[in-house]
Amino acid sequence: MRGPSPPSGRRHKSSGGLMARLDRISLWTAAGLAPLLQPWGLVAAGAATVVSADLSHASSYLALFGYCLLATSSLLVMEVYTTFAPDSARVRLGKLRTWITTHQEQALVAVALVAGLFLVSRSIAQLTS
Repeated sequence: MRGPSPPSGRRHKSSGGLMARLDRISLWTAAGLAPLLQPWGLVAAGAATVVSADLSHASSYLALFGYCLLATSSLLVMEVYTTFAPDSARVRLGKLRTWITTHQEQALVAVALVAGLFLVSRSIAQLTS
């Protein structure tokens, strides 16, 4: 049987103390950590894959630009939303954060399963050809 539910102000236990400490950092510390915590590494890896393609055509540059825009659009949308509607964004993004925190394990298993199935199918295809 499950124990009593935590008070509404408490965080999910799996996030540990890191998220609580991040909520209390100063403006300057946040500005210093921001470049390190952005998804630019993943964007750069994807862009490197696109760049390894033939860039002798304007359509290749357009595809690279579109990829980078798409890869960063969710972050950009959240930042613009927070800038122009901070109260509404705090409520909605807070709900999104709660949902992500409570579904983190399921998402990790799903991503690992999809990646594993992709790699296995790719290996089988290479073995049969």
